[in-house]
Amino acid sequence: MSQEQRRSAENAIWLCNTCSKVIDDSPDAFTVDGLHAWKINAEMAASRDSKVTADHVGSAIVELEALRLEILRFSYYWQSVDPAHEWPSKSSFEESTQKGLKHSQSRIVAYEEQISPRISDALSLAMAILGPDSAEVQNLASVSQYAQTNYLSMLECARALQKVKDVLAMR
Repeated sequence: MSQEQRRSAENAIWLCNTCSKVIDDSPDAFTVDGLHAWKINAEMAASRDSKVTADHVGSAIVELEALRLEILRFSYYWQSVDPAHEWPSKSSFEESTQKGLKHSQSRIVAYEEQISPRISDALSLAMAILGPDSAEVQNLASVSQYAQTNYLSMLECARALQKVKDVLAMR
């Protein structure tokens, strides 16, 4: 690609001065396909970002914080009534095990009904604003797959929501 073609408006990729200089100073270091892919990704991100207003971000932050607090409340409640915390136990080992399993199953069902749908909504919202390539969004998506497993995983999900919220607050 000639210098004129590289500088034409059709091929423009709007970058900071440093990145522009690096690309212009080393024309052979970047392939045409690589630069076109970079341009397409940059345009998609700019289009997505231009649709997000401060009100959208503010509303998202409020929703994510409400969900984070709900996860913490949920975890604390179920932990407080967990039969494993009964001491001294008046039940046999078998009875204690059955109570623990029943409690765990009930907690998971409640989590799937009360929390999981809200996490799915929060993920969709975060992806719409930050994009699917956001490390924080990807982390939340990963953690949300197993958050219902135990109390520590629920806290990890709450921390992942906090990180997404922190990134949104910087926009």
